[in-house]
Amino acid sequence: MQELKDFFKTLKLSNYGIRVYLTLLQSNTLTAKELSKKARVPTGRIYDVLEEIRDKGMIEIQESRPKLYKAISPNLAFHGLISHIQSENQKKISSLLDQAKVLESELEQSNLWFARESPGLFWSTAFGTLPVMSLFTKRINELTEEYLMTAFITEDTVRVLPLGKPLFRSILNAINRGVKVKILWSFEFDRRPVADEQKERNLQLYYGVLKKLQDLFGISSKLEGLKVKYINRRFPTYYDILDKNRVLIKLQNPLKPTQIFACLNVLDPILAKELRDKYLALWLHDAIEVPLLS
Repeated sequence: MQELKDFFKTLKLSNYGIRVYLTLLQSNTLTAKELSKKARVPTGRIYDVLEEIRDKGMIEIQESRPKLYKAISPNLAFHGLISHIQSENQKKISSLLDQAKVLESELEQSNLWFARESPGLFWSTAFGTLPVMSLFTKRINELTEEYLMTAFITEDTVRVLPLGKPLFRSILNAINRGVKVKILWSFEFDRRPVADEQKERNLQLYYGVLKKLQDLFGISSKLEGLKVKYINRRFPTYYDILDKNRVLIKLQNPLKPTQIFACLNVLDPILAKELRDKYLALWLHDAIEVPLLS
């Protein structure tokens, strides 16, 4: 049950919303008054909570007197929540893009020194597997100095690694050009302590990924410009830093956690420096290094 509650929290559901939905799952239909009592939600908040989980597609309402509330199946509820998050993320990205366009236009017309330069794009986005892959390979092919990469490992990573051929071929070519590459892998666990059994399983999965990288793409300890480590927990946000001045922010697909479904490309040396410092601190103090396969 705790795992289910944690999952709902990652999907931005409030504690009261979680209580109400789980209470309805264990009941048939209930009135707002009954729910308030059973789920221990204050009477003054119950209707706001019901509206919240209704908007996220988690309950059905019978328009009787009084109204009756019923939980929809967990499968539909999960998909409803994830779809809601996808919609919200898309709205946020669209809003940011609109703001960026306005700011860029204002800067072009201002007397600031960089307005006289060719403005170009300082951001771009990519949605979908192929556009995201294309963006990554393009930027990696332009690297001249350094690439700091974050990535995640699941039970399916070894199986889907062949799909990353364009990405890892570009990384290999960058290493051969003299670019220094660090890859920091993570596992999908929060900040709570990870059990020893899970740590052992993580290590097995990690070695499986290393072997697959070597077999498929020739990425191994023989490459002087490559360093690889891992941590036993997840990153709040996955991002890569390119040549200390560009950041690629990656968004996982909630419906297919093995995929990155969107990427925000930001050319900002200040942001890149701040995230690089954070990355290197994690690399030095928390990341685990084991020998790469030779």
